[in-house]
Amino acid sequence: MRATRLLVSLAAAALLAPLGATAAVAAPGNDSPGGATVISTLPSTITQSTTDATTDALDAGLNASCGAPATNGSVWFTYTDTTGSGLVADVSASDYSAGVMIVAGDPTAGGQVLSCGPGVSAVRGDPGTTYYVMAFSDTPGVTGGTLRASFDVAPPAPEISATVDRRATAYKDGSLRLTGTYSCSNADGYSSDIEGQVVQTVGRTKITGQFLAFPLECDGAVHTWSAVATSENGLFAGGKAANVTLAIACGVLECAFTPVEQRIQVSRNGK
Repeated sequence: MRATRLLVSLAAAALLAPLGATAAVAAPGNDSPGGATVISTLPSTITQSTTDATTDALDAGLNASCGAPATNGSVWFTYTDTTGSGLVADVSASDYSAGVMIVAGDPTAGGQVLSCGPGVSAVRGDPGTTYYVMAFSDTPGVTGGTLRASFDVAPPAPEISATVDRRATAYKDGSLRLTGTYSCSNADGYSSDIEGQVVQTVGRTKITGQFLAFPLECDGAVHTWSAVATSENGLFAGGKAANVTLAIACGVLECAFTPVEQRIQVSRNGK
């Protein structure tokens, strides 16, 4: 008899339950800055699902200074930089297109966005600064997926030096070839270059041409570079010319610039 009553009660409960009802899915604990996951040591990598994460008005407000296409499925992390060495946050290994935003201080208390971007973002500030990092889906309509967020100390600032050889070569087509050396370190060679301008007076015409050497080997060793300058208002020729060169080396966080100004002697066809 008891078994029969139990079956009847269960059946009645099933009939009373709303059709299609499902259990509520909770957002992750670090869905907001108040529950941010604490990063205590660097380097550190965290993998988590963000398929149930949400976005809100705070995300939208912070994104006003960032301009990401979306801030869906945002989750938060926090790190206190005791040394001032800086922080790099990398979410590029996630299985969806993810962006990252770094805020100095608690964003709910007026913390300011210092850096943001797709995949990787970095900052360097005063010792003792607490950073809040938001990782999010930057694709409209995509909430998230499997987030892989890596955190590490910011790399050293880039360094670059350059020289320009005092002799250059003018060719029959009117172009001018310059050479020199450079040394680059702590930078991405595809974000670094040697560029500049050559000015030469030929007769009554001031010939002006631009040149570019790219990419660079940023391994700290001394390398040679060469580039060809061409002009739209005349042909370079033998004689003296003025050269202004700018060497640029950029890393994930900052760029270094080294200018070189020098007069050069131009030989016609290498003679």
